[in-house]
Amino acid sequence: MSLLQMSFAGAVMILAIIVIRALAINLLPKKTFLALWGIAVMRLLLPFSIPSAFSVYSLIGNHAPAVNPVKGPQTVGMLPTEITEQIAAMPGNISNTASPVSVWVIVWAVGVLVCAFVFVIAYWKCRQEFQTSLPVNNDFIKNWLSTHRLKRSISIRQSSRFSAPLTYGVFRPVILMPTSTEWENTKALQYILAHEYVHIRRFDSVTKLVLIAVLCVHWFNPLVWAMYILANRDIELSCDEAVVRLFGENKKATYARVLISIEETRNGLTPLCNNFSKNAIEERINAIMKIKKTTICSLILASFIVAGTTTAFASSANAQPQQTEPVEQNKGIEVVSKPDNVPQIADNFGVSFKDDGTPANVDTDNVQTAAPVQTGDIHGVPVEKTEVSETNLPENNIIYFDTEAERDEHFRALEANVEKGLDRYAGFENMYADIDTSKPITYIVK
Repeated sequence: MSLLQMSFAGAVMILAIIVIRALAINLLPKKTFLALWGIAVMRLLLPFSIPSAFSVYSLIGNHAPAVNPVKGPQTVGMLPTEITEQIAAMPGNISNTASPVSVWVIVWAVGVLVCAFVFVIAYWKCRQEFQTSLPVNNDFIKNWLSTHRLKRSISIRQSSRFSAPLTYGVFRPVILMPTSTEWENTKALQYILAHEYVHIRRFDSVTKLVLIAVLCVHWFNPLVWAMYILANRDIELSCDEAVVRLFGENKKATYARVLISIEETRNGLTPLCNNFSKNAIEERINAIMKIKKTTICSLILASFIVAGTTTAFASSANAQPQQTEPVEQNKGIEVVSKPDNVPQIADNFGVSFKDDGTPANVDTDNVQTAAPVQTGDIHGVPVEKTEVSETNLPENNIIYFDTEAERDEHFRALEANVEKGLDRYAGFENMYADIDTSKPITYIVK
């Protein structure tokens, strides 16, 4: 799949997740939405997908009007033909390799670099601020660290340059607290530190890094920006839910009051940090107060939504064999057939004829191969055009084409095989699997 096809498929899935999120944000476990965003990220990064008969693209393909197939090699996991053609026609198709480096590839690459540069500079500035922080060594913090050990060493520091708690670092995570923290209010500290501890345990810094990478690659897609914002919000909501589960649902109001008491001033962009007040506080408080006990039904519903959304939007159109429509009685169709009175060549395929039925510069008394390709001629078989009804068609040895151009190109391909010393049907084994090449073959243009 091209980058535009990946971005298009990802955008469709993001739209579906946004709708599901709006309808069920307070009905499902918050990890449900993290799983959905993870699948959307894979859809945006992986250049292939698994075909499925239950994909929305299969449904679109089944109900869309038939179109002529696009020439060229087919790609695993392609979108339906009509959608692919529309995307291919867009000037921004950066997968087009007709020219060594197209202007759109350059524009895309510049956008990636600019987007990455903005995030790197933002984090670098924050990192400079982090270095001015000081360690916290009071008794409560020492006891908390001793009871919350991980294989990675956790440290707690404080800084006057940040007004809200946040976490940064992957291998040596740091919980950074503002110097204005009320250290004697140990109950509030328990909630704050528990929230940051969940971030560390889940490697949310890595998750944010992946989201930034996807955003840089698909910077031209506004729905990817929406995904970046909403996914960061859902990371916070999921951590809030984990804290409530840890302390009990009867502590929801207390935890919500802790959120409200934290200063909401933000000090710049901290893209790789997990900020306690990063997202809209109103949404978080509302979600906290509506947290309910996880039930079997909610888990089943969540599993069904994740599986259904993945199948419908992360998979591609199911490859289905082309079916030939039955010929209606007296419906005019163009037929290309081999006249019975034409001498056969050595491989019993036939001689080359022009559209008017006359031989194409071939000595029919001593013919071994078809004539060379000439402009205006159709080579590979003798041809004659007639208007026939269903009753005039032979019962077998029929090959269908959608257009005359496809038929003529097929004849030229067969002729090229002969010129190269190959078997005439080399490369067309599947097409001629049920065809008896020793007998006349009828080529029908639908």
